[in-house]
Amino acid sequence: MSWFNKENAQNEPKTLGQIGEELARLEYEKRGYKVIAANFFNRNGKRLGEVDFIARSSDTIIFAEVKTRAVESGSRGTAAEAVDRFKQIKLLKAIKVFLQKEPRYQKLRPQIDVVSIILKEQPGLQLAQVKPAKYMVKGKLDKLSRCVTIIPNAVEDWN
Repeated sequence: MSWFNKENAQNEPKTLGQIGEELARLEYEKRGYKVIAANFFNRNGKRLGEVDFIARSSDTIIFAEVKTRAVESGSRGTAAEAVDRFKQIKLLKAIKVFLQKEPRYQKLRPQIDVVSIILKEQPGLQLAQVKPAKYMVKGKLDKLSRCVTIIPNAVEDWN
């Protein structure tokens, strides 16, 4: 899109969630996956849910839900606990819409992953804005020390 300047976006403050999603996409790309969509939701009609990003390999399509935390477990629980049954149902609805709109991906083996990212005491992150909390990333994003845990097939109910 011509209105979107990627270079300027790199210098904008970001939420922990945005940083986590970028780190997760980088991790999948390092593992050989190609990211084919980000922040997918049904744009026509009822908003059924959102998939943080969708990646593919030659035989698999991965629908990733990313949860980023500053601490491993806090008042909002762990990252994995945040993907409760209600969230799983919304994810499945969004995925079904995606596969209906993009039938060429129906032949691939679907997999829903939950990606847990813990960003603890980061010298590379500087608080830029308090409400909502946004951070500036000093240096390259992939240089942040982090704990990335991919929970493959975290949601398996395809009915």
